[in-house]
Amino acid sequence: MQSKVIRILLVLCVAVMMNHNAAAQKYRPLRAYVEPDGWSIGANIGTTDMWGDVGTKSALDHYTNSKYFDKVSFMGGMFGRYSFHPVFAVRFMLNVGSAYATDEWNYDGVKGDNLLEGKDYVQRYLRSQNAKSTIIESSVLLELTPRRFNIGGKAFKRRQPYLAAGVALFHYTPYSTIGKSPTFVKTYELSLEGQGWEGGTYPKQNGRWQPAFPLAIGYRWDLGDHLNLGIEYMYRMTMFDYLDGVSGKYVSAFEFNQNLAPNEAQKAIQVADKQPFYNNALPSTPGTLRGNPGNNDAYSTLTVTFSFKVPSRSNIWWSHRKF
Repeated sequence: MQSKVIRILLVLCVAVMMNHNAAAQKYRPLRAYVEPDGWSIGANIGTTDMWGDVGTKSALDHYTNSKYFDKVSFMGGMFGRYSFHPVFAVRFMLNVGSAYATDEWNYDGVKGDNLLEGKDYVQRYLRSQNAKSTIIESSVLLELTPRRFNIGGKAFKRRQPYLAAGVALFHYTPYSTIGKSPTFVKTYELSLEGQGWEGGTYPKQNGRWQPAFPLAIGYRWDLGDHLNLGIEYMYRMTMFDYLDGVSGKYVSAFEFNQNLAPNEAQKAIQVADKQPFYNNALPSTPGTLRGNPGNNDAYSTLTVTFSFKVPSRSNIWWSHRKF
């Protein structure tokens, strides 16, 4: 009798344990699908775009013009990412790269038009400006993976869309070409619109360290327990209008000669106003608009990301399991 009771108890214990394990598998996320707390390290690389006064007015023209791929810019870097919840993570990034824009991207918009017409395509194309900035950037972002708010269903998927926002600090060095020369020269010290000059109504000189506010949308694939591949678009809003070196009004050759050394003045004159070199036009009238001072510049990246989840044996609060 006693042995029968023991056997029955053992069978009941086994049944309870099997039922418990089945429930755990149903309601507790697997490591491959929902990451535990801890660090990831990774790298990213992709193309960059400058959004300023130089280039096209619309984003559609920016990406679809026939000359867009003539000079593609890139940015890449490394990041550390700490996940403290299935939904939330903090990412620390360091990136290095460049961004580029040119008024030549308006070529498709002026084909067949009278160049004396006052269309935006024509005005930008005749201005003939180009701009490049090298950028060193550090940022902190908060990531949100919305489909993991509820641990179940879509939370287990290996592929997850996410959003991110944060703050950044970047250092930029602006460049442009002299006249029709293909060689780029640094323009910050040339004060192409009189930045920092005394007297008059000249704009102030911006520092080369600037804040930015990145917004990102991405899609991430879990390749296994520790490897991850993703694609991400990130747009950075800045607080100034000189990333491309163009913002306000033209200044005269006389003003350049008054405020710069002779060699620098001659260089600045040929960089600030390229219309005479490209279109056989007269120099632009001092005081007329060279750009749009009402809009701040921005830059963006489209990158591929790759990361590795650092193994951890810590207890995960939502699953009570060790990994």
